[in-house]
Amino acid sequence: MVTRFKQTAKPRAGAAFTLVEVVISVTILALAMAGMIYGYAQTNYRAEWSSMSLAVQALTVQSVERVRAARWDVYSSSSGLTPDELGNGTNTVVITNIFTNAVLVPSSGATMTVTNVVKISTVSTTPNPPVRQIRADTPWYYTRMQTWYTNTVITYRGGS
Repeated sequence: MVTRFKQTAKPRAGAAFTLVEVVISVTILALAMAGMIYGYAQTNYRAEWSSMSLAVQALTVQSVERVRAARWDVYSSSSGLTPDELGNGTNTVVITNIFTNAVLVPSSGATMTVTNVVKISTVSTTPNPPVRQIRADTPWYYTRMQTWYTNTVITYRGGS
C-alpha cells in the first residue's frame, strides 16, 4: 500500500522574524540598556558629590560656630579677662583662622584633607553694639570631575 502525503500550503512569509528585525530589536535593547547604565552611573557620581559637599558644608558650619562661641564682651573693663577672643578687626584688617580637617571619600574609603579659612572683619562700630562679619570658606577638590569647589558660610555677630 502506497500512502500519498497531501501537500500542505506554502509557509507564510510573516510566520517568523527576519534577521533584519532581530538586529534592529537587539540594537534598540542595547541602546536602552546603555542609557539605563549611564543614568545609574551619573546618579552614583551625583550622590558621591552630594555626600562630599554635605560633609564639607558641615565642617564649614562647625568652624563658624567655633568663632561664634568665642568670647566677645565689648563692654568688659576687667583687666583679668580678655574681653575679645576674636581679635581686633577693622574694615581693612582681616583676621584669618585656618582649621584643617579630614573628610571621608565615599567611593574609595580614603580621606581628603580640607582647610577651613575663617575671616573675621568689623562691619560697623556704630550703632552700639558693634557688628562683625564671620566668613568661612572651605575649598575642596572633586577628583572625578577634576574640579575645585568652595563651600562658604557668611554670618554676622553683634557684641554683647
